Amino acid sequence: MVNLSKGHIVNPNVQVLMLALALCLPACARGEEGETPSAVVPGLASRYKGDEGIEKNPDVIFVENFEDPLDVVKTRWESVQSPEIMSLATDVRTGSAGEHSLLMTHTGGKGTGGHLYRRLLPGYEQLYVRFYVKFAEDCYPIHHFVHLGGYNPSTSWPQGGAGIRPAGDERFTTGIEPYGRHWRWDFYSYWMGMRSSPDNHSWGHDFINDSELSVGRGKWVCVELMMKMNDPVTEHNGRQALWIDGKPWKKDGQTVSHLGKGFPKGKWVWDSFTPDPDGTPFEGFQWRSDENLKLNFLWLLLYITDAAPGHVSKVWFDDVVVAKRYIGPSTPPVN
Repeated sequence: MVNLSKGHIVNPNVQVLMLALALCLPACARGEEGETPSAVVPGLASRYKGDEGIEKNPDVIFVENFEDPLDVVKTRWESVQSPEIMSLATDVRTGSAGEHSLLMTHTGGKGTGGHLYRRLLPGYEQLYVRFYVKFAEDCYPIHHFVHLGGYNPSTSWPQGGAGIRPAGDERFTTGIEPYGRHWRWDFYSYWMGMRSSPDNHSWGHDFINDSELSVGRGKWVCVELMMKMNDPVTEHNGRQALWIDGKPWKKDGQTVSHLGKGFPKGKWVWDSFTPDPDGTPFEGFQWRSDENLKLNFLWLLLYITDAAPGHVSKVWFDDVVVAKRYIGPSTPPVN
């Protein structure tokens, strides 16, 4: 069972944010069709110094700051894999209001990592997930990372399906990945409209394909993912967006880290989309064909499959927030 105490799960019946806050957010954060993120976006976190009290905001669904003892933290997640590789660490980002982060430690030759997974019920049409992460400078390439998505029906543990195109009524998912040895940020998406690879499997698709969007190891990074469902289910108007340290990624005059029906322009090569202003407009996402399939799970995953025996890779997580509006980087607390 998931512990619903201590204000970590927000009552969905609480009144929505005041109109003034809604007006200060950009069109993309309000979910308006066809808009792209601006360079600097004030988010929910800008109102809460060091994230203190953010769990009380009516648009916030879930918060995990890893400040409770690890046994208590585990009760807020429905599936905990390899808890022996997890510990609370005192390494926290500058400006954090807390004193601890979660450290996952992988040793080459001993398993593939671990995860924290939980449902986000009753399911949502649009969600934002923001988290902080730090990779050790000598961390080995990561095969898969943090995922947001949906199962129908919802399940209390993550499901399989690698290399298989979803049918449209049972699952979809997007991972934010550091893309192995390339160490670049990108999406890794499974949905009913995906293409096939040369081996005739349907592996997760990437969309940014820019080596300059590099993953900085040895420092804390703020990562935020937005996903919006297609509605009606026959349309391709689903969207997803990525911000690193509160900024979208732009290239050749396009915002390439925000994809929806008609934007950005680019070219497909098998299962990989590369933005290109001379290409064709992106077709948009038909995430589902059944309205019962919604965004309803969060999966913090560390999955390493190719590390030298005995080599220790360390990854720290902190200040996870799930909300119905753009969250943005945390602001330092007042001393």
